[in-house]
Amino acid sequence: MDVPLAAVITEGIAFLAVSFVVAALYYRYFDRRRVAALALAVAFNAWVIGALGLFLGKLIQYLIDKEIITSTSYTSIGFSDFGINIGYGFSALSNVFIMLFVALVFSQSPMFRRTKMLIPIIFGALNGITIGLLVGATFNTWPNPEYTLLPTLYHLALTFISFFALMFLTIRPLRAAELKWEKAGFRFIILSAIFGSTTYICFALDFMTASDGLMPIFSIEGFTPFYYIAYGAAILMCIFAYLGYVMPNFIRNLYKEPSTEEYAK
Repeated sequence: MDVPLAAVITEGIAFLAVSFVVAALYYRYFDRRRVAALALAVAFNAWVIGALGLFLGKLIQYLIDKEIITSTSYTSIGFSDFGINIGYGFSALSNVFIMLFVALVFSQSPMFRRTKMLIPIIFGALNGITIGLLVGATFNTWPNPEYTLLPTLYHLALTFISFFALMFLTIRPLRAAELKWEKAGFRFIILSAIFGSTTYICFALDFMTASDGLMPIFSIEGFTPFYYIAYGAAILMCIFAYLGYVMPNFIRNLYKEPSTEEYAK
């Protein structure tokens, strides 16, 4: 399928957005040296690699479609689909570290206090199945690797679990928080998880509603409106992740309560 320039630009913007968040998260980790912060940074780092694979796959495919690259060594390879498989693979790896982050931050919750690291380990094995399915699909259909509905829906289900765990466990500290900036931070984290889930829902809808999908609503092969909505949601996920996990000073000051002296004025 021909890759539109809009898709290349969209994925490039998403790659830059998540790269910015990763840099900020690593900066925060090296400033405080907390294991949970490192787990979160690695989770977003996996998204960066996946986003880079997606972007480069689309870019090379676009150059081939426009006959800017004409070498037969490259034109026979489905770079776009190969990039998608890389993206899903590293997204599955990101799921593992998101769950590890949740387990570390909420280690005192009944669920993790009883099971310790058992849930992240099991979740890691389940996401390993996703990676195995993608690797198998890539090698079995090379040089035009395919990604099928099964790993897409399986990965969607696991992503829901990781984001839902994050959202569900953040509700309690949100209710217990007394300071406005703390409440805002928890709300930003929940919004990040919501938009993260929305991203994968839209990817699944794009896969199913294209002309070659199970429910062909659109007359185009891939790159339906759901594709662009997915990346819009991914960028919003990055923005709210930055606001919630990093919370720069100018955002914190917006929600900071006035001091006693300021009230006196």
